[in-house]
Parts: sequence; C-alpha cells; structure tokens
Amino acid sequence: MARCEQCEGKEDRPCSYQTRTREYFGVLMPALRHVAYRCGYALAMHGSLKTDIDLIAFPWRESAASADHLKEQIRKAAEAIVGIARIRVGEEKPTKKACGRLAYSFYLVPEGYEGPYIDLSVMPIGVHPPDHPEVKDANQT
Repeated sequence: MARCEQCEGKEDRPCSYQTRTREYFGVLMPALRHVAYRCGYALAMHGSLKTDIDLIAFPWRESAASADHLKEQIRKAAEAIVGIARIRVGEEKPTKKACGRLAYSFYLVPEGYEGPYIDLSVMPIGVHPPDHPEVKDANQT
C-alpha cells in the first residue's frame, strides 16, 4: 500500500509479482513456523501478501532466543528453500517499530530485481501488560 501525502489514505500500488509472493508464502511458512518454534517464538502472517510476506514473531517462552538469532535462523531457512534471502546493504541493523518491535527485511530476489521479500517483526521478550485484577498469573497455581 502506498500512502497519500495529502489525505494520509492508503491506495494500492501496482505489483507484477503478487502471484510469486503468495507462492513463496505457501512454500516458506511451514518451515519458518518450525524455525520460530525451535527458537521459542510463535510466527504469524499479517498483510495482503501482495509485495511482501509480512511476518510477526511473538516470544512464546521466557527462554526464547534473541531477536537477532531468530532473524538469522529465519533468513537461513528462507535462503535454503528459495535460494536467496539477502539483506540489502545499509539495512543490516533492525528498524525500531511501535511497541518495541524490531523489523528486518530479507529480499528473495537478486540485487537489481523487483520481487517478493520477507518483512519480519519481532516482539520483545519479557514485556507484560500492567497487572489487571482479573488476570491470573500462569506461574501460580
């Protein structure tokens, strides 16, 4: 989606590789979920699957691996399946997003080509909402 500078509304961008994005998602997602699980995360997809594969990883146990470790394991798995999952020069560090998320992008095409990419957001470990009187602590019996 492109954002209109005047009204801040969103409009569709033309995309010639939407079919390939969806095909890559279908092939990649089972393996990437398994990788995330082994690293202590749950992995979900959000978005349109038009230009990119938007993934969000949630820590599922206190001993979850670091965001950087998860990122590299997911990148390696995608590369093993698709053949390429590169990080662009200048984008080696994650982008800080709302709610403490760290965002990473992996491009599934060679340099100089347009095509699908993975946009991975990783939620922080150990961040809990404020206490609520009706919420039961899972660690207490």
